[in-house]
Amino acid sequence: MSSRQKSQRGFVAVTLITLLAIALVLVVYATLLGTFTGGEVVKGSVQGNVWYSETNSAPWNATLNGVSGSWYAKFNTTGTGYAGNVTAYWQLQKKTDGSWSDVSNANVTTTSFTLTGNAGDTIYATSLGGITGNHDWSTEATTSASYRIKVTIVSKG
Repeated sequence: MSSRQKSQRGFVAVTLITLLAIALVLVVYATLLGTFTGGEVVKGSVQGNVWYSETNSAPWNATLNGVSGSWYAKFNTTGTGYAGNVTAYWQLQKKTDGSWSDVSNANVTTTSFTLTGNAGDTIYATSLGGITGNHDWSTEATTSASYRIKVTIVSKG
């Protein structure tokens, strides 16, 4: 093989290696760019109030005083807003030294509920949000103190 043929083969080899290296850099560069998505956008919000009852039926009140037995909570929407599937997290809180703190192991998760987006939707502290089996908070609120229920509602997407 002549030195000219060796030189041409060497040139071709170096050119192919260079092209391959450039292609790999472009592939790696494209892979590093990846795909990016933004956070969830939820149109609307939920407005409402927590209500209490000693009998799990009317009358429902904004506060209860002097409770000696069972007591229950519900959440009512009060305005138009978010419509769709939600999860509600119910948490019993106790007032100690002027501030509210969560009572451990005193919570309920409503795993599946659909809000209509209108005022008047009612969610109870049960797994599916219905009144049957509404949680009796007196089972965790066992000492004399001030208690309240905190409800956090999140969209299920």
